[in-house]
Amino acid sequence: MQDSQGRVIEYARISLTEACNFCCTYCRPHEITEAMAPVLPASFWMSVLEALWLGGVKAVRFTGGEPLLYPHLYELLEVVQKKGWFSDISMTTNGSLLSQHAEKLYAAGVRRLNISLDSVEEEGFAQAVGRSGQLERVLQGIEAAKTAGFKNIKINTVVQKPMSDEEVRVLLHYGDTWNVVWRFIEYMPFQGKQSHVPTFQEWKAQLERIVGAPLELVTDRLGFGPAQYFRLPSGQQIGFIFPLSNQYCSSCNRIRFTADGYLRLCLLRDEDLELKRMVQRGADAQAILHCIEEALQGRYASHDGEAIEKVERPMWRIGG
Repeated sequence: MQDSQGRVIEYARISLTEACNFCCTYCRPHEITEAMAPVLPASFWMSVLEALWLGGVKAVRFTGGEPLLYPHLYELLEVVQKKGWFSDISMTTNGSLLSQHAEKLYAAGVRRLNISLDSVEEEGFAQAVGRSGQLERVLQGIEAAKTAGFKNIKINTVVQKPMSDEEVRVLLHYGDTWNVVWRFIEYMPFQGKQSHVPTFQEWKAQLERIVGAPLELVTDRLGFGPAQYFRLPSGQQIGFIFPLSNQYCSSCNRIRFTADGYLRLCLLRDEDLELKRMVQRGADAQAILHCIEEALQGRYASHDGEAIEKVERPMWRIGG
């Protein structure tokens, strides 16, 4: 599959549910429970995934909300594993339920995990996720994932405010101790404007000051996502995802699907295509693929940079 700009689409993000047991300030104003969230059956996603496979998609990432709250998760993963359509199956999770699921996820064919962790201090973490007493559960989830056999674990931290050098050193220390890739993600003000947060160049300069040397760009590909990776003098690798101040639109290789059955062509543009009714009417994978390919021809070359307040769907309705 190619879009209107000739970009090859090989990566899809599937938001399985809008439900989440956290309410992070940059994502949602309050907790969204399973009872409040739309749920599409595994059969819906199998139709979409078969279409994506026919279109040449190689990698699929399951997201949410919190995807471990999706009631048909293992039914879906079992079929995906059996079909063998994709060379890469991954998941983004907040980690709070991971200690109960890590072994089952690995057995079901998931091989890469992104775990959201905005602070390793109890008070800071509680403030970030809107709930107290949760940090230990996430830390246990990370350890459970390592024990289950996951070799490719990335930790995602959203840079919501300027951090002190000491705060950054603590995160780098944990990344080195856990042998994971720590990734820093630019804050995107879906919930409205706020005071200045670090840009790509500012954040990179701070990291270089902390480690006392320029960051070495890593050219090897680490997954299918948009992150730029750098190597520290110690050999530790870190990732940057800064879509506003360091756009990567020209190399964008992904599309996303929302939990209520829409194709979203760009995270930062309101370009949605409803697929739910089409699938429910019995459209086969080839027809779904044709519909997706047509939609891709209306894709823009880039988003509007920092004019993110134009986006109508909040973060939690897009899939993070």
